[in-house]
Parts: sequence; C-alpha cells; structure tokens
Amino acid sequence: MENLKLDIEALNKRAKAKFSQGPLIDALINLPASELKNKYKDTFHCASVLVQNGDKITSRYCKNRFCKICNRIKTGQLINEYADELDNFSEKTFVTLTIPNVKGGQLRETIKQMNATIRKIQDARRKANKILITGIRKLECTYNVNLNNYHPHYHFIIDGAEIGSELINSWLQYYPGANKAAQETKPATECKELFKYFTKLTYNAGKTFANGSKVKDEWHYPEAIDVIFTAIQGLRIIQPMGGFTKVVNDENVEADEIETIDELESLQVDGETLGVVDNDIYIYNGVNWFSPYTGVLLSSFKPDIHLQKFSKKIRYLQNKNTS
Repeated sequence: MENLKLDIEALNKRAKAKFSQGPLIDALINLPASELKNKYKDTFHCASVLVQNGDKITSRYCKNRFCKICNRIKTGQLINEYADELDNFSEKTFVTLTIPNVKGGQLRETIKQMNATIRKIQDARRKANKILITGIRKLECTYNVNLNNYHPHYHFIIDGAEIGSELINSWLQYYPGANKAAQETKPATECKELFKYFTKLTYNAGKTFANGSKVKDEWHYPEAIDVIFTAIQGLRIIQPMGGFTKVVNDENVEADEIETIDELESLQVDGETLGVVDNDIYIYNGVNWFSPYTGVLLSSFKPDIHLQKFSKKIRYLQNKNTS
C-alpha cells in the first residue's frame, strides 16, 4: 500500500499503547525463568527511536504478539484482509467452542489437541461429502485468578447457522465434559471484534457477592501472561477454513488501521505533524518521542492519572499463592 500517513491522532494512540504497556513488559522481563525474556526486551524497546527523513519515519518494531503497538497494527491488517469478505457471507454466524479450564502446564498440549480436533471435524465433513465449515477461527485464552487456571477457547465466524450447530455437536463428541451451555451459536453482527486480541493483559480479581452484585478489580498478572504466551509460541491464532481466503481492500479504511508489520519500516507522515523540520531523530522518553536536537515532541499524548495508576496495577501470583 502506498501513501500511508501518520497524523497526530495516530501518533497519540501509539504513544498511549507504548506508555501503558511499559510497567507490565518490565515485569515480564524480570520474571526469573521465562523463555521469552529476550522477546520481552525487544518489546520494551519497540519503536523507541523514530528516524525522520523528509516526510518518512522509520523505526524498529518487535512484531511480538504481546506488544500493544504491534498487535494493534496486526489487528488493523486482519480487519482489512478479512472483515469485508466475512460480511459478504449469506448467513454470517458467530460460534464459540469451549473446554474445561486447564492448569498452566497443560495449556500448550491442550491447545494443540484443540487444533487437531477442529481438523478432524473438518476432515470428517469432507469425507461425508458435507458442506465444509467456511470462515475463520480464532484462538483465545484467558486466566482465572480465583482458580489459578486457564481457559483456551475458540471463536468462529462461519457461513451457515445450521453448520454452526453441527460444529458444536461434533465438538461435544470430542469434549463430552465441556459445559454445553457455554457452546454458542448466534448471528454475527460485528466481524471486527473477532480480531481484537488473543488474550486480555488484565484479569479480574474482583468478587461476586451472594446478592449477585459484583466488584470489578482488574490487575496485570505477569506470570499468568507469560504462561499463556509461552504456550502459544509457534502456534497460529487466526486460521481461515474451508477455502476462505483474505482479500486486501483498503478503500474507506483509515491509514493507521491498515498498516502492516512490514510496511512499518517506512511510513509517510503528514506535513502538519512534522512541521518544517526535514530530518530528525525522535527518542522515547517514557511518555512521548522527543528530538534531542530541537526538544520538539512528536505527539501531544499526555497520560491521565487513571492511565498512570492502571498501567502499574501489577500483582504476582507467587506472592498471592504463598500469602
């Protein structure tokens, strides 16, 4: 794609993403035995230096799944590639498949088994000359703070409500212990929601009282996040099915939503954002990018008190489990 432009709003969103993930990434780096330590370090330094040459800005991006900057860009790319085609389905159907929660040590093998099960279901349909499941599936995983276990599950958008019901029935044959009520099929309304995230980076430690009222209390749990991202290393999160293919169509989509990871190496920035400076380097100072030569800030982002406090809400499971 050509002539991608970054404006102040887009740069502010990027600065917010980088600022908000800083304390968590630092905590992940300092976990004593993580296999992903070097990747966390890459994310900590992601887009820390921006180099301007005329109306182009280049930088180094980590391209990791747990990076808010890169994940937001990847989300935009997926929306651009798939959402319009999904909207063209004649009977657009949203399907959720779940299994019982598992412990962290079981997570990777469990996800592999889930992937294999979907392939078996699709192969069985093919051999029986049934209509294939056509659409896209996405793996998600959440962490249960109270039970200290993990919930891998699938969301699909497919073509056909009846096929969705058949998919659920086939799934329950492989996972008879799964909660039938948790398997869901319904008309799909907003395809873009499917692509937003693989896992939340905060989890609710609040309480539910006898009268049904709830108190929400979101925290970052570095050890749990590390377990999840270690488990899915090298595994696909998004998977088209039944011959469904992506089509890139960037009409009427804002440039900041459609930039791909590869295109980040060089992006055009609008003249009003850069002002009159032709060449400069901008260094991240913990909140914003600034020029060490002119002192000029690249964006106008300023974190509010709520964001400052929320980004630092980090709680360690080791302390929780031994307290």
